[in-house]
Amino acid sequence: MKYSVVNQKLKEILMFRSLIFGACLIGVITGLLLTAVQSVGVTPTLLAAEQFESSEAPAEVAHTHHNHTHGEGESADHHHDPDVWAPEEGTERWLYTALSNVLAAIGFSAIMLVVMNQLYVRGRLRLTPAHGLFIGACSYLVVFVAPAIGLPPEIPGTASPALMSRQLWWVFAVLSVAIGLGVLFLARRWKKVLAFPLLVLPYGFVPVHTGPLFENPDATVVASLMALHSDFIWISAITNLFFWLSVGLLCALILQRSYKTSQIGNEQAPA
Repeated sequence: MKYSVVNQKLKEILMFRSLIFGACLIGVITGLLLTAVQSVGVTPTLLAAEQFESSEAPAEVAHTHHNHTHGEGESADHHHDPDVWAPEEGTERWLYTALSNVLAAIGFSAIMLVVMNQLYVRGRLRLTPAHGLFIGACSYLVVFVAPAIGLPPEIPGTASPALMSRQLWWVFAVLSVAIGLGVLFLARRWKKVLAFPLLVLPYGFVPVHTGPLFENPDATVVASLMALHSDFIWISAITNLFFWLSVGLLCALILQRSYKTSQIGNEQAPA
């Protein structure tokens, strides 16, 4: 009996260590992959949009994964003080982008590993690549698509509502849709109906900006910015889909390997 309790505690410690290590490994891999993909589509679009900003108030775009404007860059209504430090263009900026992406990816991976592990323990999920991709797709819907329906990704130069109202709405939308999808897929029978109010609730009070999307007086510039804005939304959507599917797939593979290793250990343990 005593050996059984000790063995159970040991397995829990080993699983916790495996989850932490797995989150770090997945975060590094997917964070660097995200940075590479961003450098092809997201970054050039943002840099092109920055060229239209006034020289008196240049904006530095922080390429983080999922700030509260749902894109890989800060919104353009944040004009930065030229005396405030910012990474230099080129290698330094790329390194800071990679670091922020890796740290964000580690956090997202840790959450996904815990959720998938709990679903597996309760018999609600199988640890297969297909199920990993499914969880990744659901995460993409929660963290990117749901908020982007109300507040699409923004390029520099975009007129937006107040930052605080956008951040609060983003958090509420993510939590509401996450709970809604959880109820939809995990609840039984008629209780699934409770998911639909949660899925639509955030869109009843989306913070809005009254006025033109771009306030530049030059119609040609506005047309160019509108084209870049449209491109940025689709590029951000594709980039984030790639990221979340990668995280979901790797989480499933890491958990699958962890449980296989645990089973081998149990078979080799003394009776």
